[in-house]
Amino acid sequence: MSCAVGARLAVPVARRVVLVRAQRVSGITARASSRITGPVLTRCKQKDALHRVRTVHLSVLAPRRGLAASTAVATNAKSKASATSGASAIVSDTDKPLYEAVVVVAGGIEDDGSLPAWVTGRLDFAAAEYERHQRCNTPHNTPPPYIVLSGSATPHKPPPVAKGGFTLHESTAMASYLLGKGIPGDAILKDTSSMDTIGNAYFSLTTHAVPKNWKNVLIVTSKFHMARTRAAFEWVWGLENLDGGKFSEIAMAFHATDDFGLAPETVAARLAREQKSERALRANREKIKTITEFHHWLYTTHMCYAVGRQHEIGEFEEMKNDPALKSY
Repeated sequence: MSCAVGARLAVPVARRVVLVRAQRVSGITARASSRITGPVLTRCKQKDALHRVRTVHLSVLAPRRGLAASTAVATNAKSKASATSGASAIVSDTDKPLYEAVVVVAGGIEDDGSLPAWVTGRLDFAAAEYERHQRCNTPHNTPPPYIVLSGSATPHKPPPVAKGGFTLHESTAMASYLLGKGIPGDAILKDTSSMDTIGNAYFSLTTHAVPKNWKNVLIVTSKFHMARTRAAFEWVWGLENLDGGKFSEIAMAFHATDDFGLAPETVAARLAREQKSERALRANREKIKTITEFHHWLYTTHMCYAVGRQHEIGEFEEMKNDPALKSY
């Protein structure tokens, strides 16, 4: 009988011993697991937190003012979501919009042919976009974009001279910079006709965008120049074409780079000129609706392109004492 009682007592005791041992093993395993996974989880959380506050596409920061506000063009479903979600939108590298071309607006050249910091900042961004497209090529089956360098010279100061006594176009100097960064020459296209922002829009459209049949393009310039650039491109690329349709079928996005290398007083002086030019753009857009009308206006009234005004180019008196000259 004592054996039977002992057997009955031994079973629950044995069960308790097994449970205690299991709990101890579980605790040891959990502590060991936390020592292994804890740092990993912490790093992931830190990475996620950093990712949440990172600005991923500054095109959403470009101000929609005046004319630009009334003609915003969405690129595609992804870029539309990015444009409406604000600067805090979280988009992975492969989920950012992809473009067929990146148009970099020229922004001046030094007397020795070198490029100012605010221009190289635009080019650095374009090069980074090219490299991003290369990384995204396989999953999206999308080739890297063309980089269009739009700009010949400015009517506000004489251009530098290149080898052989030829004019050194701003876009040529910009192309040399990108070649030095490893961007292949067959990915770079130049516009050597435009002498101002409205020309950047017109010649990049007619020389490259239309012949290439692009549908999705990113336009890049500096913050101080973005409002007028956006107004010009959305006007010109939104004109009615010869078939009665609109070039606005080419979807546009915009990216504003920092005003590198410019003193605050220079930026302020340039912004004053930019606002004046933007008001003129807005007034002309109300009157000029088709590409035919625009062509007539450009070549009969605009100082940079009208034969009747070509004698005005080279007269720099207006700019000699203007602090904005430092930004050209």
